[in-house]
Amino acid sequence: MYLAANGKIYITSGSGVQHLHEMNFPDSAGLACDVQQHAINLGYAQQRAVPNHPNYNLGPVVGSVCDTLSVGIQEIKHDFKFSISPNPTSDGYIKLMYLLPQNKPGGFEVYDMTGQLVYKMNLPAWSTLQMVKLPELSNGVYTCVVRSGYEWVGRKLVVMR
Repeated sequence: MYLAANGKIYITSGSGVQHLHEMNFPDSAGLACDVQQHAINLGYAQQRAVPNHPNYNLGPVVGSVCDTLSVGIQEIKHDFKFSISPNPTSDGYIKLMYLLPQNKPGGFEVYDMTGQLVYKMNLPAWSTLQMVKLPELSNGVYTCVVRSGYEWVGRKLVVMR
């Protein structure tokens, strides 16, 4: 099995097959995890392993003798690539896209215009996409924040019911 950056688990069998199985919601119990057999046709037979998906978001490893990514320039603040859609929302369902710092968990928070926290959820370190159902919120403008460690980024969200 392979936990991918999109939050899905990809599964192969123990013999030479050309399909991968896909678990769409691995955090859900029972049938809700939505396992799809033969979901992805690879076009070739592979042996007991899922294809290698390198992590292209890795940065330099400070102090490593193999550090070839650093050029001696001061590192800048992490780019979370945070977006919310649809914006405005009418039904409270939103899609979050973000990029957390490598191997670090994060959090998603929603604040009203008075600065009161109205919603909070944890974001797993491996995830880059979450579908969220917000609680019943009044019409208005809210500040949505993605955090990881001491770094954070905020975006405005308009709710129109």
